[in-house]
Amino acid sequence: MLCYFRMFRILPTLLGSLNIIVPVPKGNIVNDAEARLYDHVNQLLAGHEKLITDADRNRLFYQALEKNVDSQSNVLDIGSGTGVWAIAAAKLGARRVVAIEQDHLLIALIKTLARDNTVADRVEVIQGDSRQVQLNNEFDVVISETIGNLAFDEQIAPIMIDARERFLKPGGVLIPETVALVAAAGHFEQGHKKLPGGIPLEYGYFESLLLHHPTGLNGKAHLNLMSDPKELLRADLTEIKSPPALDGLTARWKLQDTNRINCFAVWADATLTRGIQLATIQGASWSPVIYRIDPFKEEQGEIEFKLTLTEASNYWTASLSNDHSQETLSYSPAIASVALLARTRGDIDLIRPLKRVLQS
Repeated sequence: MLCYFRMFRILPTLLGSLNIIVPVPKGNIVNDAEARLYDHVNQLLAGHEKLITDADRNRLFYQALEKNVDSQSNVLDIGSGTGVWAIAAAKLGARRVVAIEQDHLLIALIKTLARDNTVADRVEVIQGDSRQVQLNNEFDVVISETIGNLAFDEQIAPIMIDARERFLKPGGVLIPETVALVAAAGHFEQGHKKLPGGIPLEYGYFESLLLHHPTGLNGKAHLNLMSDPKELLRADLTEIKSPPALDGLTARWKLQDTNRINCFAVWADATLTRGIQLATIQGASWSPVIYRIDPFKEEQGEIEFKLTLTEASNYWTASLSNDHSQETLSYSPAIASVALLARTRGDIDLIRPLKRVLQS
């Protein structure tokens, strides 16, 4: 019993040393620290279980390593997670592997798994942000799986630009080589016909606000793509000097049956290495983002989807034009926020300036 209480008395100090932020407690500091630690570990385990059970993802990244790793290779794995690619590179015969991971709690996990796979002598694990780590440019291969649901939202571009300039040997290989953001028009089955489910209330206004909420796609059976995918943006990580701008990203299609379109699906594509392509919409560990819209009134025409991503929010506009009409629909969590604020204040004029910005 004494050991139990001693352990939890030191939890706040331990969490501080691991850079896990514990809020100033209103109650028992032990209980707050304990809950924060359990929640953090829960998220780590759940997130990484989802990643390493994605067989399609695993095969493609492993094949990319197979093509580029031999007994003379020095390999750097950035954002290593459970260390799967660092360990795989070592098992493929790499002479030296360095795994960089920010989360303190994963460092011991990587070391344990490297030991269990008999490669601990060739896998060095460093805790930190790769952009602050000091290493020589001695690596033949740099691999990073920091590809987000929206391609660039996990900092893949600045990470790989920095790695290319400071860590990669001349002629070395980046995995992935390119990353793209892709969109397609679609029909999204909501899973409900009317809200609130099961009771006769009028919630149309709430449903109209939901259109301004981007949602992750859980279960691809709910999405029917109604156009070919088109690239909104592609970045060649082997060449770019700075992260790409994520504003005004646009794709267009000429389509029939346009009044069934009620969303645009957006996901990441990547060239891992020559001949190996990854489409995250086909994997189980990424969630394509669904940008919902009101269906168009017209049945055919040219569709335009425009997307802007900022640190604060997402903004998207959908337009349909044909010989006799044009429709433009604008959405953002910012619009929903201002709409609710305007109703709270009784000032509908708050909304108009934001709509003008979105439609410009």
